Amino acid sequence: MSARVYPEAFLTRMQAQLGADYPAFFDALQAPPKRALHVNAQKTDLKTLSALLNLPLAPLSENPDGAAVPADFNPNAAPFHAAGLFYMQEACAQAPVAALELPDAPVVLDLCAAPGGKSTQLLSKMRGGVLFANEIVPSRANVLLGNLERMGATNAIVLNCEPHPLCVRLKDRCDAVVVDAPCAGEAMFRKDETAVTEWSAAHVEACAARQRAILSDAAVAVRPGGRLLYATCSFSEQENEQTVAWLLERRPDFRCETMRRLYPHTSAGEGQFYAILVREGVREPSAFFEAKSDRVPLFDAFCAQLAPLSGTLRLLKDGRVLLLPPMPFALDGVKILRAGLLLGECKGTRFEPAHALAVAGGKTPFLRTAELSFDEAMRYLKGETIEKDTEKGYGAVTYKGFALGLYKASDGMLKNRYPKGLRLLK
Repeated sequence: MSARVYPEAFLTRMQAQLGADYPAFFDALQAPPKRALHVNAQKTDLKTLSALLNLPLAPLSENPDGAAVPADFNPNAAPFHAAGLFYMQEACAQAPVAALELPDAPVVLDLCAAPGGKSTQLLSKMRGGVLFANEIVPSRANVLLGNLERMGATNAIVLNCEPHPLCVRLKDRCDAVVVDAPCAGEAMFRKDETAVTEWSAAHVEACAARQRAILSDAAVAVRPGGRLLYATCSFSEQENEQTVAWLLERRPDFRCETMRRLYPHTSAGEGQFYAILVREGVREPSAFFEAKSDRVPLFDAFCAQLAPLSGTLRLLKDGRVLLLPPMPFALDGVKILRAGLLLGECKGTRFEPAHALAVAGGKTPFLRTAELSFDEAMRYLKGETIEKDTEKGYGAVTYKGFALGLYKASDGMLKNRYPKGLRLLK
């Protein structure tokens, strides 16, 4: 196999940056990319997932809840990815959140969150609290929303906002702000040819300027005693150490707690830079409150029969019903794609449950479930109707006890309610 070709200016810079380590780095660039996953600790653990996949999964040094997988691993070969038991994310990208210290019931902002790797990892790690997951690009924000739903998120609020006004709105309120910054993507070179072709020294400088603006905004949202996590998948000092130094010069109330570089020749992944900055001061815990709950008689009747839930309901004008997470403060004036858990929709005289409700939390809230065989589960994920004699009405289909989605039973058949956009190709 011929050697991969990379920009000469990039290689020259890396040779000066790494010195004696450069040959090992260059050799690593010629190797295939490495693949990994992180487990959803709200639903399972690495040992259990290893047994379910019949695959040896050893904890990563970068993240004890992550594991490397073979190059030919197909996450859709079994139903467990659809059930939200794991998220495909390369090893180095898991390291920053794994290193982040969070208090109980934190308020966390993931400012550049799509497609959701770090957000899903944060939710898996959080003990209560609420996650604001933001993405400025609408199409990417919808991908983020879909990934959070698949993982069963109940305490996330998905936003589609510009960083500056959002951080001003959240001023001094967040225990942690995560900035997985848009960057030149040099650690993506082995897996993404586009990152190679788009690279230039001018692009690196432009990314660094953009990163400084985002990081400056993010610092505004960090409360005293809180943490700011800054990460990139690039190797340049301009985008990394120099950007952090730039912020520390302007915000003397922050200090650097951790700074780390990961390279493809020294890690189990593609590479990553991250720094954790702490804002001086004493943390005052957030006082969460329960917003006033809307009355939704159609859902109440459905809930009493099939899925007993409690909490704050919000009935939207279009008939959708949400279960809101505990709120640390009112959040108005920002674009919210989804607040909490989508329960379903009121349509005329009936309530239709949502897919998100079936897969929510560590275990489906549905009282009525239909356990499927492997073949039945794979057919369900392709959108097929399943023959099974069960009580008429709605329920959740499960495989090995893990919910995959909704069914509506009638006349010995489970009518498929798996969303069309998620279905596997036949």
